[in-house]
Amino acid sequence: MRTSKKIVSILMAVVMMVSVVACLDFSAFAASEPTAPTEIETFENEPTTLPTVETTQGETQAQSTESTESTDEPAQVDPQAVGKVSKLYKDTTYTDQISFYWDEVEGADGYRIYYKNNDVEEDYRLLTTTTGTKVTVKDLPHTSPFQFKVAAYVFDGGKIVEGEPQIGKTATQPADTNKPSLKKCSSSIKISWNKNSRADGYKIYRQDASTNGKLVLYKTIKKNSTTTFEDKKVKGGRAYNYQVRAYREMYKGKTYYGKGSTLRTVAGLCAPSLTSCTSQLRRVTMNWSDNKYADGYDVYYKADDRDSFKLLKNTTKSYHNSKRLRAGHKYYFRIKPYKYVGKNKTKVYGTYRAFNKKATTTAYGKKIGNTYIEISIKQQRMWYYRDGDLYVETPVVTGNVGAYSTPTGAYSVYQKLSPATLTGPTWSSHVDYWMAFTYSGCGIHDASWRSSSEFGGSTYKGNGSHGCVNTPTAAVKKMYKKVKIGTPVVVY
Repeated sequence: MRTSKKIVSILMAVVMMVSVVACLDFSAFAASEPTAPTEIETFENEPTTLPTVETTQGETQAQSTESTESTDEPAQVDPQAVGKVSKLYKDTTYTDQISFYWDEVEGADGYRIYYKNNDVEEDYRLLTTTTGTKVTVKDLPHTSPFQFKVAAYVFDGGKIVEGEPQIGKTATQPADTNKPSLKKCSSSIKISWNKNSRADGYKIYRQDASTNGKLVLYKTIKKNSTTTFEDKKVKGGRAYNYQVRAYREMYKGKTYYGKGSTLRTVAGLCAPSLTSCTSQLRRVTMNWSDNKYADGYDVYYKADDRDSFKLLKNTTKSYHNSKRLRAGHKYYFRIKPYKYVGKNKTKVYGTYRAFNKKATTTAYGKKIGNTYIEISIKQQRMWYYRDGDLYVETPVVTGNVGAYSTPTGAYSVYQKLSPATLTGPTWSSHVDYWMAFTYSGCGIHDASWRSSSEFGGSTYKGNGSHGCVNTPTAAVKKMYKKVKIGTPVVVY
């Protein structure tokens, strides 16, 4: 008789079998930290479909959409028919699934699993029927309490007869609030995060030099609608780590926590003020105020507001002259200060400065054309373009800052000499190549008296020229052969 019952059980299970993939876990249904990060979902309403079920053992019958009070073929309940499931054990913690298992009941033909979402349901639903002892329920809403009931059953005269069920309570973990974003970083640090509509609130953890490298609970926010926090107890130049975790108290004071990601920042590492931003010759030249706490700056750009930002330049200076960009096109920029903190020299960012600028082909209001000489004083660099193509690029030394600074503006070459003797009130210098671009005596020439290490650095800040553009001999010789009288010279 038992053999015939087993055959009927297997046949019915095969006919009603569905494809499922899950495993449920109820470690005494205790609250615990999630074992893997999950992207947050913020459903305003409950899903309209049932969760999916998977088994790792045995066979699973089709899910039911009816409650236990109105199934088409309700099971008969006879506590004496088969033994009771002793206990349910939870073995995973996720935001969208629950996996659990139980010990096999001797003499059982299978098990019926019921569930209900305690937030929105009063009655149990028959979720699935299985011959195994482990299931996983997937596609569940995050931060939600669930109650499961598992009953062993036998077939008796073609009918399902259940034994006494075992009931367990648990919940999906609160969803991750995502990485907090930095809103303020001067005399205080202000952070924000996305809302978890099912949470009771948020736990904010902080790490600094006083916490021995550990994140410690710093603030509890008891409203889930509050999604910002301003920390006024910070010191300029000091590094801080923050983590925001959603929480919800369920089942007699048990608290379930989300898993937050860590935001690292430095107090006072604020976005720099943009002091100037100009465009000439298809470049964008930007200058910003220096941040005393910054070790450097990352400059990002993108050509379309819908694109992602790309790194344009990493610099320790407080200015940048971009590469040549598409003429007439608007570009978007961000300047982010950073500081290296800790023994591992972790690169930590502050807030960023955002702006945009159209790349123009003109300079100082003049049309320049495709053949010209371009000189950047801050970069101590010179470029010579012929018909739009770069012909020479070289480091230079410009006029000594102060009384002899090289004048900025749009000029043109009006004199070429090779060789030439340059004279002043107290000096006289022989040069092999001379190209004058101002009538006050400024020009481009070789400077045999300078070592190669002097070009392209900060020499101009204390040992610069008398206003001319000192150039390595090889570079100026190559330019001299092609530059014509009237070639535009742009200095900025």
